[in-house]
Amino acid sequence: MKHIAITGGIGSGKSFVCQRLKKRGIRVYDCDEAAKRLMRQSESLKTALRELVGDKVYTADGRLQKRLLAAFLLTSEANKQAVNNIVHPAVAQDFLDSGMEWLESAILFESGFDARLKFDHVVCVTAPLELRVERVMQRDGIPREKALEWIRCQMPQEEVLRRSDFEIVNDGVSDLEEQIDEILKNIQQLNKQQLNYKKMETILSIAGKPGLFRLVSQGKANLIVETLDEAKKRMPAFGTERITSLGDIAMFTDSEDIPLWKVLRSVGEKEQLKACSLNFKKASSKELHTYLGEVLPDYDRDRVHDSDIRKLLQWYDILVKNGYTDFKELFDREEEEENEENSDAE
Repeated sequence: MKHIAITGGIGSGKSFVCQRLKKRGIRVYDCDEAAKRLMRQSESLKTALRELVGDKVYTADGRLQKRLLAAFLLTSEANKQAVNNIVHPAVAQDFLDSGMEWLESAILFESGFDARLKFDHVVCVTAPLELRVERVMQRDGIPREKALEWIRCQMPQEEVLRRSDFEIVNDGVSDLEEQIDEILKNIQQLNKQQLNYKKMETILSIAGKPGLFRLVSQGKANLIVETLDEAKKRMPAFGTERITSLGDIAMFTDSEDIPLWKVLRSVGEKEQLKACSLNFKKASSKELHTYLGEVLPDYDRDRVHDSDIRKLLQWYDILVKNGYTDFKELFDREEEEENEENSDAE
C-alpha cells in the first residue's frame, strides 16, 4: 500500500483540497482530528499523559483538560516533545490501522511525523502570504498581527515545498481540479513505475549505454545504477530510458524461448566459467553462429542475429569478470514467483 501525505501551512487551504479529494472517492486521514479522538478515547494514551503531565490532565470521568495540557506544552520545548512522543506514535499506528493511503498533516515536517512513517509521495498546498493571512483572520476572527504570528510560528512555506514532491497552488485563481487531476495521474504513473522497478533483477541493460549495470537503489522517479566494471561509476537511470532486466530476456529457439540464464549457463559450461574463447568482436558471422550452435543447438537461425550473439558473449564476459557465475540465482524468477503465488493464496 502506498502512503501519501498532504501538507501545507495555516491558511493555505489544505483542508479544502482534501475535501476535493474526498469527492473523488479518496479517503484522507486527518491527523489533527485523530489526535483529539485518541486523547479522548485511548486508555493507554490517557495513562501515559497522566504520568507525564499529572493526574489532573483528565477529570474523574475521563475528560481532557485542554488548558492544563496547553500550559504544560508551552512551558518548554522538552515538554512539547515529550507529549509528541506519546501522541504521534499512537496517531501513526492508528493511520496504519485505518487502511487509508492519504494523510493530512499541517505540521508534517515540523513534528518529525514524516520520519515516523515512510511516505511515497508528499503533496504541498501553497497560497500567497496575504491570502493566507486573510483566510486565517476570517476563519478565526483574529486581527492581522495574530494571524501573521501564527503563520510565522510554522515552518516557512518555501521549506515545506522544497521537501515535498508535488505542489498544489490554492490562490483562488489557479484551477484546483486540473492540478489535482494532474497530480493523481503523476502519482499513478510513478507507482506503476516503482512496481516495475521492484520486479527488476539486480543486473540491468540500458539502451544506448554500453555494458551492464548493477541496481543500487530505487528512488521515487528513477533508479541509481552502478556500472559493472572496475570504475563502478554510479548514475541515475530514468523511466524514459529503456531499462531491461537481464532476467526478462530470452533467446529464440525452434520451440519455446529459452531464458537468458540458461544460455549463459551453457556458455559457462563450455568455457569452464572463464572468459569467452571466441573473439566475438572480430569473429565472422559463420564463427558466431557455429559457436552458438554448440551451446544452444536449436536456436532460431532466422531470428537470432550476429549482434544478438555478440551481445550475449559480451554480457557473459562482463558477468564472469565481475564474479557473477551463478546465472540461475541471478536471473531465475520462476521459484520466486511461485513462492509469491503460494503466499498470496494463504
